[in-house]
Amino acid sequence: MTVIAPTVVYPSLISRACAALDESPAFKDVPDGYLRVILRIVKKINLKRLDSPILASRAKLAEESGKSIETVHRVIRWLEERGLVEREQRARPELRGSSSPLVPTKRLLDALLLSEETRAAVNESHPAKGAKTAGGEMATAANNSSVRSAGPGGEFERVGKVRLPRDLAWLVKDKGMNCSGVLHLMKLAGQAKQRLSTVVAATRKYLKGLEGRELYAYLRALLGKGKDFGYRASEESRTSAEVEEREYLKQKAHALAGRSFQNRDQSLIVTVDESGMLIEVRNGQRAARHFCKAFVEAIEAGRLRGVQGAVL
Repeated sequence: MTVIAPTVVYPSLISRACAALDESPAFKDVPDGYLRVILRIVKKINLKRLDSPILASRAKLAEESGKSIETVHRVIRWLEERGLVEREQRARPELRGSSSPLVPTKRLLDALLLSEETRAAVNESHPAKGAKTAGGEMATAANNSSVRSAGPGGEFERVGKVRLPRDLAWLVKDKGMNCSGVLHLMKLAGQAKQRLSTVVAATRKYLKGLEGRELYAYLRALLGKGKDFGYRASEESRTSAEVEEREYLKQKAHALAGRSFQNRDQSLIVTVDESGMLIEVRNGQRAARHFCKAFVEAIEAGRLRGVQGAVL
């Protein structure tokens, strides 16, 4: 006779936090192999005292998630580097060494819709229990999906009687799509392990000539193609950032043209040439290189200071 293990039922806030994790921008770059460990950590958050330490050992987290202890350590470092958890060092009475339980940060609690502020925003976006809302089941999807797609801090915008994530509200206000259409697309995106906000951001230039039902149909078709729009959006974002940085450096080179800077011990003098090149003189040796971000940062940090009348 096969014995079926009983299903664990978690509090609704924890269940909602697990759903929010998959949609939160704070976790957009999380490696797939880390999710099971992070979910185990989330499920151990103390709802009565959100900032209390999570006392589960690394070995316990590894066992429950089916991952190695080394993977658990990597996940914790990933969370720490992003300010999502902190480690509290504790001495172990009558034992050697110490333990370092994890402490959820406000950034993590916001991302999981557990902080007081995000709870208030979520509660406001839900209709009163038992109330009749237009669209019935779609209204429920409105609450669930809009909560998951909103960024940390509950960045919603009210459109009519519905609160939508701010980065999707323009689909209704500017493009004439129905709120129910946006909410349904958000639900479909969640089922496809995507974020509607990410899909829209990655394809926005193709949406310009579309409105209303046409726009809805186009986005629905995109969600059915199984493409990784998260990767595409990150690539476009990176390309856009590179273009902005090049333009910024071009403007800085123009603004600093003709000026010279030296380091603190005066062993290096750098002059910005009219062409935008950096002319360096160090210990009598002259060299040229392209104007770069490191040069601007050295000036801003005070490692290079302006000089008058430098002779090259």
